[in-house]
Amino acid sequence: MHNLPKFIIPLFALAFLLVGCGKTETPATPASSDTSASSTDATASSVARPITFDGVLLTGKHTVVLKTSKGDVTIELNADAAPKAATNFAALAKSGYYNGLTFHRVIPSFMIQGGDPDGNGKGGVSVFGATFEDEINAQSYGLDKKSLSDLAKDQPIPDELKNLTLQQYYEKQGYTYNDKLQSLPLKRGSVAMANRGPNTNGSQFFIVQGDNLTWLEGKYTVFGTVTSGMEAVDAIAGVERDQQDKPLEPITFTAEVKN
Repeated sequence: MHNLPKFIIPLFALAFLLVGCGKTETPATPASSDTSASSTDATASSVARPITFDGVLLTGKHTVVLKTSKGDVTIELNADAAPKAATNFAALAKSGYYNGLTFHRVIPSFMIQGGDPDGNGKGGVSVFGATFEDEINAQSYGLDKKSLSDLAKDQPIPDELKNLTLQQYYEKQGYTYNDKLQSLPLKRGSVAMANRGPNTNGSQFFIVQGDNLTWLEGKYTVFGTVTSGMEAVDAIAGVERDQQDKPLEPITFTAEVKN
């Protein structure tokens, strides 16, 4: 998405981001499915994966190690910032749901995406059902203060949108926010849920490998941070890939919950 005018990005809601990975018809940016960041279609292979969950939401911080074919990546989950997302990730990891899966979409200077048992960006379910809601505080990102005019700069804006804040504009697209949470920044090393639009989180996630992705804030639930192993993330982002941004050689991983 780097070649798109900055205003086009918010108007089209980052549709191709981080969920079911369809064609990369727009410049690279954090995305997940046919449009955005994570696809959660409950296909046969998705349902076949074991899931064990006791129904208790985590609190505080927890450590998960992704053992990838390019090296270990240690992630600190923050369940206070995103209770359901952190719990979902940890529970899926403990269940062995992620073991042997691949990073099916990688884009240099942007992100690496995994967690789809189907390996094509269209699969995966959460421990809460097919999908669960976003956990984002718009005020953490200043979306209640930023305007479309600020983001669009010299791009034309329809009259009915000119006076909207980014929070108001995103809410018109179906996003909902929780001001009781303190959202984590979306930056290099951040770990977030992929989705295909508002409240469509499943099992897919992405790790930010690039910098300056603040324009994605407010659309993805950030639930953790890489504390070591960014060199492995960089290596994965740099592998040869096809036109769908899928690595030519599978990049596999397993997930181990440490605490």
